[in-house]
Amino acid sequence: MNTQISIKLAALAVALMMNSVIIGGVAYLFNGQLHQHAGVPSLAQTATTHDGAV
Repeated sequence: MNTQISIKLAALAVALMMNSVIIGGVAYLFNGQLHQHAGVPSLAQTATTHDGAV
């Protein structure tokens, strides 16, 4: 009886760890996409200011 409970608790712990790894990976990917899109307008604005100044 105790081994069945400990096996179920171990399976639950593994499932929770995998869930947190997947959620962390998705958050990292979305965070990278936000930073990438945020940098593009600032680069475009910098390029237009340098082109206009020359």
